[in-house]
Amino acid sequence: MTLNSRLRDHPNDLLWLLLACLYLIPVFIASNSYFNLSVLLLALFNINLWGKMSWRSLALFALIMILPLLSLFVTVLIYTRGAQDTPVIMNICGFNIYRLAWQNAIFLTVRAGCLAFLSFSFLLAVHYDRLVLSLLQNFHLSPAVGYALLITFNALSYMREEYSRIRLAYLMRFRKRIFPLNLIFPILVSATRYAHFAGLSLECRGLNREKTYLESYRWQKKDAVILLINLCQIFSLIALFVINEWFSIRWQ
Repeated sequence: MTLNSRLRDHPNDLLWLLLACLYLIPVFIASNSYFNLSVLLLALFNINLWGKMSWRSLALFALIMILPLLSLFVTVLIYTRGAQDTPVIMNICGFNIYRLAWQNAIFLTVRAGCLAFLSFSFLLAVHYDRLVLSLLQNFHLSPAVGYALLITFNALSYMREEYSRIRLAYLMRFRKRIFPLNLIFPILVSATRYAHFAGLSLECRGLNREKTYLESYRWQKKDAVILLINLCQIFSLIALFVINEWFSIRWQ
């Protein structure tokens, strides 16, 4: 099997970018928490169906998000304007919980969580090099911008590898581990040097000008079909909530 045939079997990474916008917009404007959760579950299903996602990374992200979401919930619960004009629904350790504050805290926490999980899920599905090459070939992105993005993504991998090498060298020399924050300066210096030589290499090779491509990352019919299926699913979900009068728009 050739490289191009393998690429055709894999959805174009532009598809994940479009799907991310497709799923994030209704969650951002909808006022129903159940709708937002439904969109999140639908997105996770489609990402797992059409692509590949690391559930382990998603579970780790969920653990990281517990504290920020809990902080958001408590903050909204305490500082909701006008909450004192609504009935008290419960009392926790002498603190009155008002209906408006409770509803706002639930809604904003669920929406923030859904937006965060949707964004992170699509980030896991995207292959960044293929995405940039797709933008170059399909949207005629400037090669100077496209290859600068490729260097940036590669620099992140280089920094991670450099971090591991420096830690290992320090451990072998001094027989103790170094505090990670102490490695920020040497890693940044290495990344700057890497970016400098990568930029010189691009200029010398003429890669900042129009060029042809050995590997094709063109938009395929399969990508259009997957996008259409997801559009139908989203509109069907919205129609279901509208028919039952559960859907409304909220911009705050």
